[in-house]
Formats: sequence, C-alpha cells, structure tokens
Amino acid sequence: MSTWSPQTLKTVASTDDLHVAPYREDGVTPGTLIWVWSVVVHNSIFVRSANPSSRWFAAAMRERAGIVRAADYEGPVTFTPVTDEVLKDEIDAAYTDKYADDSYFSPAVLEKSRQQIAKIGPA
Repeated sequence: MSTWSPQTLKTVASTDDLHVAPYREDGVTPGTLIWVWSVVVHNSIFVRSANPSSRWFAAAMRERAGIVRAADYEGPVTFTPVTDEVLKDEIDAAYTDKYADDSYFSPAVLEKSRQQIAKIGPA
C-alpha cells in the first residue's frame, strides 16, 4: 500500500485545495473533480460530505476508487469508509481546527456528516 509524501500531507493539512472524482460505475472513468474539505490525521487524508444524498460520496463508497488532485499529487486513489468512533472524534477535531473560521463550518455540519467520512489513500 502506498503512502502520501510528507509534502502532500503538509500541503493538504495547511491548504483548502483538494479535489476528488470517484470512478463511475464502469470502475475506470472518473467523474468530475469536485472541491471538498479535507484534513490530515495520523498521516492520512480524510474527506467528508455534509450532504446525506451526496452523489460523489455514494460513488466513492460504491467504487472505493477514483482520482484526486491535491498539492503535488494528481492520480488514482482508494476511498475507505471510516467507522471507528475514536478516529471520527480526531477527524472532527481536525476539521474544527482547520475550518473554524469558515462561515459554512459549524458543529451541526460535523454532526450531520459524521457518518460520511472517508480515508483517501494513493493507489
């Protein structure tokens, strides 16, 4: 299994510029790259969807693969659902630290999106 470069992790942790595109149902064709909030916890990248009917998140969970553009990396990735509650707490804390000043951020957004968190790993 591949790991993220230290530079990619540093850039993702400090900026707000990560785009994801899960593969379509054919498992080969990526969807449209969309911007998502992202955080780094334990040298891993995590994303979430605040919208319970999110098509990109549903595709990520169905296909478990896609592409990402972030920092110095653009290429294939895997998506893994996060189920560990302690890890979710750490991810919530990282989102709070990173996005607290964003007008769209709130504790309600965290709560609403807690079941829609994915770990992204380079493929």
